[in-house]
Amino acid sequence: MAMKLLVMGSTLQQTLELEKMLEGNQVDIIRADQPGTPWSPSLFPKLSLVLVSEHRSDLAELLSSKEIPTYLPIMIIGTAASSLEEILKQRTFRVIDYIREPFSGDYLFFKLRMLEHLRNLSEEHYRNIKAHNEFLDRLSTRDGLTGLYNRRQLTKILHDEIVKAEKNGAELSLLILDIDYFNEVNKTAGHSYGDSVLNEMSARLTKATRQEDICFRFSGEDFVILMPGADIDQAFKKAEKLRLACSSKPFSNGSVKKHITVSIGIASLRKHHPESQDEFITMTETALNMAKAEGRNRCNIFTPLEVNRYSTEKNLASLKVTIARILDKTRSSAISSLQLLAKDLAGAEHRDHIQNVSHYINLLGDRLGLPLALIRTFQNAITLNTSIRFLLHNDIISQEKKFNKDDRKKMDEFPYKLAEITEVFDYFANERSILLYHGEHYDGSGFPEGLKGEEIPLGARIFNIVDSLAAMNSNRPFRRKLKPKAIIKELVSQAGKQFDPFLVLKIFDIIQEHNLLELDDIFMTDMRADLLNNNPDIDL
Repeated sequence: MAMKLLVMGSTLQQTLELEKMLEGNQVDIIRADQPGTPWSPSLFPKLSLVLVSEHRSDLAELLSSKEIPTYLPIMIIGTAASSLEEILKQRTFRVIDYIREPFSGDYLFFKLRMLEHLRNLSEEHYRNIKAHNEFLDRLSTRDGLTGLYNRRQLTKILHDEIVKAEKNGAELSLLILDIDYFNEVNKTAGHSYGDSVLNEMSARLTKATRQEDICFRFSGEDFVILMPGADIDQAFKKAEKLRLACSSKPFSNGSVKKHITVSIGIASLRKHHPESQDEFITMTETALNMAKAEGRNRCNIFTPLEVNRYSTEKNLASLKVTIARILDKTRSSAISSLQLLAKDLAGAEHRDHIQNVSHYINLLGDRLGLPLALIRTFQNAITLNTSIRFLLHNDIISQEKKFNKDDRKKMDEFPYKLAEITEVFDYFANERSILLYHGEHYDGSGFPEGLKGEEIPLGARIFNIVDSLAAMNSNRPFRRKLKPKAIIKELVSQAGKQFDPFLVLKIFDIIQEHNLLELDDIFMTDMRADLLNNNPDIDL
């Protein structure tokens, strides 16, 4: 096969002289007579190599061009050693050789044949590396069993689609599909049949969705369908089509044949206004859980919680039942779903309080050297407490006046309600003691049991002080947030009474270290001295 050579002489005469040198050899020559002649990207993969003069004004552009494959050798014709040194300074990774004039045609052809051989080896290596990278990319972005995109890729694609939809003012819908009673299918028919159901499910989903829709395997028996441009009505119709596509025809594998049904949750960007992609997923999961709680084999659109639906005591039992149905998966999804329910009632105040308290707990836990798992338990307790408090007593919390006697009685009984509600879930056992005793005071004057000092669990003592700090540093319906100095003075005055003095001291440390409040060092030194004078037994 003839060598395909692009010749780029400094002048037309030089190009013709090079052609003459190579006459009689198997070389197909393509000319680039003038510097600046546009290069066609489709030309270079067909070439064996490029022969170019160092005097070409477009040499630097040639060596740096991204249109030319890195495996394509470039032979530079030069006359001076200084030119070679300048070329070597470019530190390019291209295959480059240099030949100094004068030279014979036989010598030139010999050099070109060597470069052509090197080119073939380089191209083979390039293609192997490309195939290997494509394989690794597929492994990292695709589910090994079904071939659909995996959860990791969902995170990336969902973010990009949300950004695109918001930029263009377009709609975006999200469906999460769960195979009903899949664990029972695995138990009765075996995992081999279960795997075949997952494979067949992915095929049916791909066939039943639009070309622009994107399908993912979300987890074990959960699938996600991302629908760019589809509003909530279109998404619901598509979900119904998917549901029927699954239930209308049995799933077969050898002698095993079973009818499989699915439950589907649906949410959309424009209708539900999620504040993040995590909340978008949580909304859709919540809708899915409701579909399963209502009997399975159905589609359900996410519906925000009605205001005051759980504002009275008589609905405590109703709230327990609803939470038990919705939050039947993991601790993480349970807490996320519960947060979402409360957010619909309390809005930004609920979210900001949880974020602030979680941040304070993280800083204080780190200062105390607590394990990350324990810090996470404290944060979970804060989220549960705040969310359920808004769900049960939003009418009391949101009123623009201080608590009256009846209000205070209801709030004093709240820890027992928390303990009762969280008994629904075994995986909240670690948080339950914190939720029950976070109203206890260090001097024994708190509720519900009147525990004192070290009798109060550490998590409850930490909860008490960081929750109070966040509350004092936030606006409330009946008052403005306290000024920084007033907050510090309140902490000092309540040290040994409401708060553990040692924890107050550590709170001072993180306030100063992380500049949580705008306070001067002299004031903090004086307040620290008052704290130690009033509580001489603090273990430093």
